[in-house]
This record gives sequence, C-alpha cells and structure tokens, in this order.
Amino acid sequence: MSERGSDNASVSRSFLFYRRLIKLTLAISVVAIFVFVIGFIWVSAVLQRPSLATQDIILEIKPGDGRVVISQRLNHIGLSHHPLVYRIEEWRRGKGYLPKAGEYRFMADGTLSEAMDIIHKGVPIQHDLTISEGLSSQQIVALLENDDRLSGAITNLPDEGSLLPETYSFSRHTDRNALIRRMQQSQEIKFAEIWASRDPDHILKTLEDAVILASIVEKETGIADERGLVASVFLNRMKASMKLQSDPTVLYGLEQDGIVVESLLRSHLKHDSPWNTYRIKALPPSPISNPGLATFLAVVKPEASDYFYFVADGKGGHRFAKTYDQHKANIKLWKETTGDN
Repeated sequence: MSERGSDNASVSRSFLFYRRLIKLTLAISVVAIFVFVIGFIWVSAVLQRPSLATQDIILEIKPGDGRVVISQRLNHIGLSHHPLVYRIEEWRRGKGYLPKAGEYRFMADGTLSEAMDIIHKGVPIQHDLTISEGLSSQQIVALLENDDRLSGAITNLPDEGSLLPETYSFSRHTDRNALIRRMQQSQEIKFAEIWASRDPDHILKTLEDAVILASIVEKETGIADERGLVASVFLNRMKASMKLQSDPTVLYGLEQDGIVVESLLRSHLKHDSPWNTYRIKALPPSPISNPGLATFLAVVKPEASDYFYFVADGKGGHRFAKTYDQHKANIKLWKETTGDN
C-alpha cells in the first residue's frame, strides 16, 4: 500500500473516533440534562409539597443542630422529603442560608421551602408573661423562676419598685436575668418621662420618693378611678406633716421580718419597722411593691382634693373624708357593712 493510502486510512480512523466521541458526548449531555431536569422537577415538587400535618406544628431548632438533624425533625413533623433534597436546596440558597436556633410554628399546609424560610429568618414564637401591678420583687422573681419557658438562674433579687408591671413578650429560653433587665429599663424610661412632666411645686422632690408613694397607693386600691384620690390623701397628709398611716406598709415591714399574718391587728400597728408609717412620719426607706404606670402617674399628677382620710366601704372601694369626725362616721358605716363590731 502506498504512503498516501496509509495516510487516508489513518485520517478516516481519526475521523470516526472523533465522530463517535462527539456522539457519545452529546448522548451523555442529553442524559445529564434529562437527569438534571428530572432532578430539578423532583426537588421543586418536594419543596412545594404541602405538609402531611393536619394542624399547626411547633418545633424547636436547638443550638448546634446541623442539616441532618434539622432535616430529620422536619420529616418528623410531616414535611416528608429525602435528606438529599434538603441538602440540594441548602446548597442552592448559598452561604447566606443560615438556620437559626429557636422555637417556630409551621402551618398545617406549609411546605418544606416555607419551613426553610422560617428557620432562616429566625423569627421565633413569642410568648407572653403578664406582671401584675403591686407585686413585690420577690413575688415577681418567683413567677420567673416557676416559668419553664425561661432559662438561667436569677443572680440577684431586683430592688423593690424597680420592675415595671406590664405584659412582656419573649422567645423560649430567654434568660431570666435579661427579662429582669428589660423590666428595669422599661421602668426607668417610662417613669422618667412621667416625672419630667410634674408640677415644679410638687411636694415630692425626687423620682425615688414618687416611686415609694406610688408603691403604697398601688397596694391601697385596685380601682383605677380611686388612684388619684388615694394619692391626694397621702400627699395632703405629707403637706400637713401627718403620718401616712398606711396598713400595707405595716404588712410589708412584718413580711421583711419574716412575720406572716392572715389579717392585720391593732397590735401590728406598733411593730417596730422602718416601713411602718404608723410609727414614722416620713416616707418608708424603699418601695413596698412594684407600681404600675397608671399609679405612678396618679402620684405625679394627683387629683386635687381636701381629703385626709379614707376607709374601705366594704364593697371593694373606699369612702373618703376631709375631717376625722367624717372619717369615724365612715368607719362606722364600714363596720355595719361588714358586720365587724
């Protein structure tokens, strides 16, 4: 065979080889595209498939949970999927996708894609805790310690009167000390705003004294319409250099000395305590409860009155008097109402 014939045969074989290689490459590409399309459809379908759950589900993602654990937990609550689907979608979302620990609510008809959005945004379920007006700091601490939605041991008992009673929202496992700091900061800010609006001739010269008196008013009445009048009675007595003679201050002093009483007796009024306003003429050295905003406002901006006395009316409210004789008559009415003779 001539050299030319040999060269032609070699070129022919090379051509056939490359032709077959191109066909094989095209076939592989077609198969790859087909697999990719089928995979994309499959992953998309799984991501958008409604949950099998018949009601909303609450699930907690704990610190340190990785993709395998999260995928398992989502499967467990009805978001059925192969772990590979979660991994692919996590890869598609990129490095910016960062599941966050927390307690989340997943809708009954939700999808895996929506669930991944929820744990990425990291907006957990909010719980509410209502702190009632007039509780002592010790009582508030007890409420926090008994609430298993919170975490962490309380390091110090907050100062009396430093916590603002209201409803607080928080996520599960919020630290108890952090919630206490929120209560204190809220009180400081809101009370300071009210105090700044006081009459310049107000008999109380410090915000601290206003908190002390508000804590007494808070314990004296639970009726909103009476707060201003009760506050006016105590302020009138202070202006006249009279003792406040508030029963709750006696009870608080007894409690501080570890003496628990079911009902206040006349003998208790002689108890030697710095909070006993039947013995001291000034305000007590500290608040006796944690007053609310409305009561603090009633002390800073009290109603104008000539009252110096008040006594329970036996129906949940009080009767007010300008003179001691009127007060004695009101006491008689109270005894007749209650049958206490």
